Amino acid sequence: MNDYQLGAALRAQVIQDRQRGLPVEGRRLQALVGDLGGAEQAGLLPALRYLVFCPAFHSAASQAEPLADPRLLTRLMQELQEVFTPAICQRMQRVVEGLLGLPATPVAGAAAAVAAAPVPAPVPEPVGLVAMPVPLDDPRPPTSEQALALLAANRSGAGGGGSRSLVVVLSFLCGGLLVGLLGLLVFLQMAGRRQPQLGTSEARPPVPVAQPVTPPATPTLPEPEPGPPTSDEAASSEAANLNQAISRVQELYGALSSKNYDAARGFFAGAAADQFDPTFFNQFERVSVAELRESGRSGSTLTLEGQVTFTYPDGTSQLESRSFTVDTATTPAVITDSAFGQVLKGRQ
Repeated sequence: MNDYQLGAALRAQVIQDRQRGLPVEGRRLQALVGDLGGAEQAGLLPALRYLVFCPAFHSAASQAEPLADPRLLTRLMQELQEVFTPAICQRMQRVVEGLLGLPATPVAGAAAAVAAAPVPAPVPEPVGLVAMPVPLDDPRPPTSEQALALLAANRSGAGGGGSRSLVVVLSFLCGGLLVGLLGLLVFLQMAGRRQPQLGTSEARPPVPVAQPVTPPATPTLPEPEPGPPTSDEAASSEAANLNQAISRVQELYGALSSKNYDAARGFFAGAAADQFDPTFFNQFERVSVAELRESGRSGSTLTLEGQVTFTYPDGTSQLESRSFTVDTATTPAVITDSAFGQVLKGRQ
């Protein structure tokens, strides 16, 4: 999706949460924007997380009609412009327009921002070059003085006269190159004829060389090819991959709960590595995962569904569903993708 569609999707999620009676929580929305955005919005993640956590957004989203005041566009953009670069703010304006349900502002054409290129000054003609006549029937190539003179006459001439002069110069240059190539071929032929005369007058008989005796090769039997795995072996391998995937997800949340983020980063690869944000987990006292089960499989890649519990420092907790994509072909297995499902139990 583009930037405007990302803002519209975030607006729909906020309105849906408010209709369900859920409070506006900046931390949960910070994790949500990471799931909604694609690779093209990776550079906007810091600005998106700042936006959903600022007081102006929280106040507007908590109203009876959330995000309905078009005047919020100016206020939210002022918040962003105090922190982020103009290039990021230009893209974030389209996100905020989608967030407030406003029509998208058309992007100005790139041609309007390009300044007119300066016209280069004309190159003065070389002084002192005099056109030197070159006979058309002369087989010799022109000298450097004649070629320069003809080029100067071609540049200063008008109409067909200049073009004819250029054709004459190119014709003579090609003729000189052709004469040189023919001379080189004649020289190589004469050198090849003289080479046999440089040898001795009497040919010496070749010295016989004893050929090594090769012992007969010992026939080798082909190694038996391994047969296809049996059904029991395949089932055992699938069970081992599932256990390995579940164990890796459980180990990940153990590292997150102990705030060992350097170790937790090693569990991710691909899109999941780009989504990992240690600051999101700093707000919780502990996190845990349970009820992991297989929901899909493609070769060595397994998809798991589970329930994640976020426990806050005040003792309250929230239960959410989440999916994990685990690649068991690597050693150890890595989590290549993770996506938010839904809130199963609000904070209480």
